[in-house]
Amino acid sequence: YSMVKHAVREYAQIGVTTAQSGGTTPVMARGLNLMSKLGIVPQRLELFAFDSEFGDTLTNGEFDPADYNSERTRLAAVKLVADGSIQGYTGYLSHPYHVPYHGDADYRGYPAMPREALFKRVEEQHRAGYQLAIHGNGDESIEDIIDSIEAAQQAHPVEDPRMILIHSQMARKDHNARMKPLGITPSFLSAHTYYWGDRHRDIFMGPERAAAMSPAKWAQEYGLVFSSHLDTPVVPMEPLQAVWSQVHRISSGGDVIGEDQRIDVMSALRAVNIDAAWQIFQEDNRGSLEPGKLDDIIVLSGNPLDDPMAMRELKVERTLVGGATIYRRQ
Repeated sequence: YSMVKHAVREYAQIGVTTAQSGGTTPVMARGLNLMSKLGIVPQRLELFAFDSEFGDTLTNGEFDPADYNSERTRLAAVKLVADGSIQGYTGYLSHPYHVPYHGDADYRGYPAMPREALFKRVEEQHRAGYQLAIHGNGDESIEDIIDSIEAAQQAHPVEDPRMILIHSQMARKDHNARMKPLGITPSFLSAHTYYWGDRHRDIFMGPERAAAMSPAKWAQEYGLVFSSHLDTPVVPMEPLQAVWSQVHRISSGGDVIGEDQRIDVMSALRAVNIDAAWQIFQEDNRGSLEPGKLDDIIVLSGNPLDDPMAMRELKVERTLVGGATIYRRQ
């Protein structure tokens, strides 16, 4: 309870009105649903059902989203994990890591789910009608994910699946080119260019591959709608840092990590607002200020468009969810 209350305060103070749990177990889903109903969690919650925890209930008829949903809580997408992390040397790459892992010059990570198993599970969930959200960091893992969605779409075509490719960290240009026709939408961990960019360049990926990490510009060029997330607690929950990082791509060491992948401020702001809402099929009720939408609003101490370099220093003056103030700066 105390952990949830602390998280609620932290998220309210930095202007989060819809929070997302990226790997939700049945126990977590029931607990968060109850806390939402009791008003302990005022933010709207988007929960991704962790496939490994929910298991066969998702496809054998036992699963009912209504058991976990409430006015402000929604469990819709199913989460799969295809590999690990680049900085953990567990991201699955097509070519070896820049600095060999324990001296193994051929080591390139490994899949968390073998390709055949991934294809099978994606096909099962896709056929069952679920939106899928699949974690993929390394380019070989991303290749497997895209291939699995392509096979699932060929077997069971869905007009608008909006499969979320979570992190998409080392998605190559050819990967971005394939995504839109298959209904894939990337969610970039953009702040990694700040927190991990130097180490990715010097240790894990080398300069050329690191420059193309979290490639929002390529996504833009291929007409993809994408979001930006933080994966807290991997990095702090600071939405304006995510925006700042997509615009500037400056590392904590002060170097630009991939100037060619920078995007404009408005596009980066959309990636944490309306485009993030679109990814979860909620663009009709949130993500922008329009008549008829939910009145979830934050008030900043300044305009991020005025001084893009200083935008992450702005303070949240007030956070409202459903028209009710859940945080006001003193």
